[in-house]
Amino acid sequence: MIASKFGIGQQVRHKLLGFLGVVIDIDPEYSLEKPSAEEVAGNERLRFSPWYHVVMEDDQGQPVHTYLAEAQLDREVAEAHPEQPSLDELAEKIRRQLQAPRLRH
Repeated sequence: MIASKFGIGQQVRHKLLGFLGVVIDIDPEYSLEKPSAEEVAGNERLRFSPWYHVVMEDDQGQPVHTYLAEAQLDREVAEAHPEQPSLDELAEKIRRQLQAPRLRH
């Protein structure tokens, strides 16, 4: 079980850049092929803590997939974001899917 600070479907903010994003998946530790120095900054503890697949928007409002360490993210406190309604919709859609009962055949 992953002891993560954020959950799938949760909206988060990038601490440094302030961008709004939605968590779409969680890895218990860095799981891309080989981390670059910028991604883990030589910090083994950072590498072995949760990493998040996050969807954010670029300047044109297009979705961008990012891969961020837990230390790079803050909890988003606002419920609605009129400037980025597509991220609100994505977060709500993911939360609904996680709550929907799954039927087995």
